[in-house]
Amino acid sequence: MPDTPTTRLGLYKSLSDGSELVSYTTDIGQNLDKLDAAAGFQVVTSSTRPSSPYSGKPIAESDTSYRTYFSNGTSPASASWVQIPNSSSTFNADLDLTSGKQLNIGSSSSPASVAVVNAATSDDLISSRITGDTQSRFVIDADGALFWGVGGSTATDTALTRTATGRLTLAGTGAALTIGTATIRPLLSAATTVANSNTQTAIATHTIPASDAVAGAVYRMKAWGTLGVTGTPTMTFVCKLGGISGATMVTFPAVTVRSGATDGFWELDFYLACATTGASGTWSPMARYTHNFLTSATTYTNVGPIASAPVTRDTTVSNDMVLCATWSAASSSNTITCRGFAGERVA
Repeated sequence: MPDTPTTRLGLYKSLSDGSELVSYTTDIGQNLDKLDAAAGFQVVTSSTRPSSPYSGKPIAESDTSYRTYFSNGTSPASASWVQIPNSSSTFNADLDLTSGKQLNIGSSSSPASVAVVNAATSDDLISSRITGDTQSRFVIDADGALFWGVGGSTATDTALTRTATGRLTLAGTGAALTIGTATIRPLLSAATTVANSNTQTAIATHTIPASDAVAGAVYRMKAWGTLGVTGTPTMTFVCKLGGISGATMVTFPAVTVRSGATDGFWELDFYLACATTGASGTWSPMARYTHNFLTSATTYTNVGPIASAPVTRDTTVSNDMVLCATWSAASSSNTITCRGFAGERVA
């Protein structure tokens, strides 16, 4: 009987006492064949892995872009394969790093657990897509800018970026920040003047996006400005929802302006609470304002608050909250100017 074969490759060993003649075929030829077959990685397919691998046996799968594995020698053999990362194939297993170790890309000098060096601030650091997407749903750039989108073939449409020291800017069409049920949507105001006209005219507008409202949501518009007249015309403020031709929410009584006033001032608050949503959604309005139109520049009069029963207006479409102003008489000297306004969802 020959000696026991080697444990890993099963190489033939003749009797160690010298009593067995050496056979080229048995002692040399077949052993060389086994050594040759075992050299380097054995190329197999994912379905033809060795059934009895020795511990440390390396293989490469030709049908998986050459994923590489070694056997850890455990049983069953099918569960003994441990993948070795390489640049030819995708890694098909969890990659666990010991606590305190680092994943470093680009020789970063950062001590962070994940450290990356990119060439430019706009280079993508992290991108998230789902199967079928050609555009990312979420992206982080090297400078920390965050981008969101709907995926598919549509580019990202919302961004949060650092624009100055201590300042973050939210960008996108109708960009808004929602915290709980409150939406903060800063919009730029602009000065608007109505002169030489007795037609109702919008002087401040805040857009409520389609389907933004929920039952209990509250929207607020604050506007302020100046006024000047010739004679004693009247000024009427009206608050509407749905633009200049939309539903009237609050109509203030007409106020007769003191003769020849050039130093008029006014400040107005317009609130809307959404009671119910949908195509027949309902809104509860309230508005009030302060002015010095009556007796002197230093005498102010409060008008309102004025509230009304809920008014029906579709919440599934966008709606403009508007403040309208109307002169009783058209004159180039009868001017009212909205110097500024702010509109927001406050609940």
